[in-house]
Amino acid sequence: MAEHKFTKIGDILPSILEAAGLDKKLREREVLSSWAEVVGDDVAARTQAIKIQNGTLYVQVSHGAWMQELRFIEKQIIEKLKTKVPGAEINQIRYSTSPIKSS
Repeated sequence: MAEHKFTKIGDILPSILEAAGLDKKLREREVLSSWAEVVGDDVAARTQAIKIQNGTLYVQVSHGAWMQELRFIEKQIIEKLKTKVPGAEINQIRYSTSPIKSS
């Protein structure tokens, strides 16, 4: 009788996601959900990460003054996000002012 070898789903899932092109989307979702943890409660209360498109993270900011503050630390935020989500393709952050929806 032939012996069947089973493979753990965790061992093959990354290659399946990559083949389907979903690995990038999964990392993007993880970046968006990690935003508050990376920037901290004070900044997270005044901002909202919206989407990632072509390596650009789009963030809504409650006030123009916060937008200026975030531009000063943008490189650090990007590095923290890339550390939190290895493989995340983020090269820049674009900010826009808009009322922030509380979660």
